[in-house]
Amino acid sequence: MNKKKVIVTIGIVLVIVVAVVILLNRGSKSEEKGLVGKWAYSSFVYTFNEDKTGMYDSLGNVMNFTYEADGSKLSILYEGNTAPLELNYRIEENKLIITDSFGADVEYIRK
Repeated sequence: MNKKKVIVTIGIVLVIVVAVVILLNRGSKSEEKGLVGKWAYSSFVYTFNEDKTGMYDSLGNVMNFTYEADGSKLSILYEGNTAPLELNYRIEENKLIITDSFGADVEYIRK
């Protein structure tokens, strides 16, 4: 392979790597933004607001919280608590799937 072909090949590889990194970053941001809204499982409802606040309604017992999300990890700090609840989550279509503290996946449906 001559020098020119090597340089062109390296250039193409670099463009592909940059494109993949950009797409991955856009995906996690859109997924985080996709968290905003109301999600229900039976009589349990999470509401996530754009300003990183939210509310959890458990059979009429309402708890307010703040949250951080990075695309796969959800950190919820309920009012009055000093330590956040750390959970794994993912969004698949209209489902918010949270892995609870026992390791079980709980599927909340977007409302």
